[in-house]
Amino acid sequence: MPKRSRQPPLLGRAAKTALDATVHPDIDAALKQLKLCARNLQPVLATFSDELHILHRLYYKGKNEHRSALFWRRVAEMRRYGDRVEERALSSLVDSLRYSFFAEDLQQTSKLLKGSWTHYPDPSSVSFVLERLAASLTLVKKMHERLAHAYQSFSLAMQTGAFLQLLLTLAGIASRLTYLASELGPILEQTQDAVFRILTALDPGQITRRLFRTRQLTPLHTAIDTSGQISTTDLYEDDTGVSIPRQDTQLDPYSSNTAHEDVLPAPNRPPPDIPSSATEAKVVKRTMTKKLKRSSDLEHSTVKKKRKERDEIDDIFG
Repeated sequence: MPKRSRQPPLLGRAAKTALDATVHPDIDAALKQLKLCARNLQPVLATFSDELHILHRLYYKGKNEHRSALFWRRVAEMRRYGDRVEERALSSLVDSLRYSFFAEDLQQTSKLLKGSWTHYPDPSSVSFVLERLAASLTLVKKMHERLAHAYQSFSLAMQTGAFLQLLLTLAGIASRLTYLASELGPILEQTQDAVFRILTALDPGQITRRLFRTRQLTPLHTAIDTSGQISTTDLYEDDTGVSIPRQDTQLDPYSSNTAHEDVLPAPNRPPPDIPSSATEAKVVKRTMTKKLKRSSDLEHSTVKKKRKERDEIDDIFG
């Protein structure tokens, strides 16, 4: 079965002394934040795995009986999203990045990992971890949305009264997984921020290339318009703290743009079409004819009908 993501690159490490000493404090702070995120990530993923294991048992127990039911589609969807999150192995991904800052003989003992880091990985490995975290965060947000939809579906199905115990259990699992997804999202955002800071310290050029690829920033040569002026709004898409020079733009009075046709002075506008006297006479005659016809209709409608004379037979039979 083909995998959903590419294989991680070969890990290459270098000694800490080969790195510029000015970026050491930044990496220290990022590694401290990464360690805290790894601790918060483990209990959430462990609880998530337990709930997913119960969901798998319920799925295999009832798939032959309920496979044609509408609510069972939501069960299969929950199971599919849960499996995709577990395939990410987020805890191992974060730990592998942390261990890459220490020697291989120090990785076997957790006490030795509390000391100062001695090595650093190549930027390609850090970039791979950052891409996996970004994709996992998108997946968790989508899963949170679909789990909330599944909970609503189970609540509606319970109103029928059929399979009430099973639907109540599935609604509880959906509610629990929704809560865990809401807890997992902020942790992944903090982890992504820490990895981003590490990559910025190791290779600022890699960050620049990533910004142009993921955020779709406009390159410098395409940000110059036909008038030779640089479009600063395309270059500074986010608030980076860089002062933007403002330039006064003046409209060209001799421009042939059709957008300025509505602002021409009144004397230069062409006069409106004036109807001829013959056409005006025809319109007046037609209007007078309609008025006369309406008045004659009103007169005929107001005339009372003449009363029919009564004879002797009418007096007898009423």
